[in-house]
Amino acid sequence: MSSPGGEAGREAGESQAGEESFWSGYDLLWGDNADTAATRRSPLDRTRIVRAALRVADADGLAGLTMRRVATELGTGAMSLYRHVPGKEALVSLMIDEALGEDVLPDQPSGDWRGDLRTVASMMWDFIQRHPWYPEAVMERPPITPRGLAAFEFALSILDDTGLPPNERVVIVATVTSTVINAAQNAAAEARARSRFRVTDEEIVSSVSAFLGPILERGEYPRLREALTSDNRLDPKQEMQVSIELILDGAAARIAAS
Repeated sequence: MSSPGGEAGREAGESQAGEESFWSGYDLLWGDNADTAATRRSPLDRTRIVRAALRVADADGLAGLTMRRVATELGTGAMSLYRHVPGKEALVSLMIDEALGEDVLPDQPSGDWRGDLRTVASMMWDFIQRHPWYPEAVMERPPITPRGLAAFEFALSILDDTGLPPNERVVIVATVTSTVINAAQNAAAEARARSRFRVTDEEIVSSVSAFLGPILERGEYPRLREALTSDNRLDPKQEMQVSIELILDGAAARIAAS
């Protein structure tokens, strides 16, 4: 049995080790991002710490990400990390920007705004599959990082020639990104449920049919029965893509009316 305040106490100690505010991490990204002369004498550097944190979060999620866990990944003590990063909140901000650097954006949009926004949605979906912690992270640490703002600026530029006012362009891009994030979160939750109950997709479909079959056969829910018994099933990414198409149809109507 752990001692009272064991892990919680360690986490509290970690959070007190560095001075943090809402802008922790952002100030490093937008200011002088170089380590100081004192920290350069350390075998560690900020980039190594952030990349180690990415490995931890990719494997164990944000719940498993602690300064102590990252230090273990690097084979050092937790306190040595604070010479480079104020704490976990700052570390998450740095992780967001580092991860966003994996995908290289085009120099400019292609001119096909629908196709470009589809590509943005698809890239974002694949990005979240690689980094499933990202949706949770940006709820607490918005991606107002150099790479985060560059990505949003590029997405807005896709709509430059549509005639829409700037505020509507922002809403369209934000709706696309939030739809992808929500769809990815739902897919991840379903995957966790399958893992917890140790069942496959085929077993879930079979059990749903066995349970709901007699209920649907009563004829009270004909539309639901038609949807659930259809052979045209969509996987989570395809469902997301259908949602994006509905958003783009709405955007097209706004463009036509503008």
